[in-house]
Amino acid sequence: MKLSGKNLTGLCIANTHPQHALALSKNLGLNICANSKNALWLDWVNSKKDPTLKLAICSDTQGPVFVDFLAGKKAHRRQFGGGKGQPLVRAMGQTNTGLPSIIDATAGMGGDSYVLASLGFTVQMLERSPIVAALLADALTRAQKESVLLEDEITQSIQNLSLVNANSAEYLIEQKPQVDVIYMDPMYPEKKKKAAAKKEMQALQQLVGPDLDSEKLLEAALQTARNRVVVKRPKGADSITCNLNNIKPTSQISSPNTRYDIYVLKALKASGQL
Repeated sequence: MKLSGKNLTGLCIANTHPQHALALSKNLGLNICANSKNALWLDWVNSKKDPTLKLAICSDTQGPVFVDFLAGKKAHRRQFGGGKGQPLVRAMGQTNTGLPSIIDATAGMGGDSYVLASLGFTVQMLERSPIVAALLADALTRAQKESVLLEDEITQSIQNLSLVNANSAEYLIEQKPQVDVIYMDPMYPEKKKKAAAKKEMQALQQLVGPDLDSEKLLEAALQTARNRVVVKRPKGADSITCNLNNIKPTSQISSPNTRYDIYVLKALKASGQL
């Protein structure tokens, strides 16, 4: 991974686990912390209930932020998120041979990717922030080791996930992956009046910064996906402007706080827009 994120001034790697710290420092090109005065740093954390070390973003204002596919919120969503009837899953559609293959072009902390993987979809996560990608990679490695001791369903869910650290628009254009559905969840527009963001979202905002290229990513996705592109939007927000023939969604699926804009490639080609 090459460090290319924004807003990373002062970010370093704690030396609490020297062997891990040295390897990650070489991988990311980040310094190992010389003192404890940094406002933001990477470290490995655990707890009495779970002694497994987890790579986390740590700060002097909030608790550690890490990715865990086998416990916490992601496990809860897998069990109680609504199964195949939830809007996210219905938005993905199906192919003539079954479930489509998916690229999550804005993986973030991997929540939506894991929900889809747990329901049988093969999902490739793309994440452009090398720091967030490192958290995802750490979580995948832990899950792969631990899942062999768990039920077959969880093991298969982890096997359905893969990760690439890349700028998604560039990756789609240059690599031209063969994939049925490309899913996008751009950073939501900032509200003038809002409650404090959850700590995972705060960490993402601090590392990734505002969404400035969703139009470019949508255009690349429309030129790459075989079946459809799905874009997650806040309820009431405008659809993303597409510079490619000003393409509009062909359908939508709504939930109380979220809307999924769906671009069906067959319909767009039939209308001459693609």
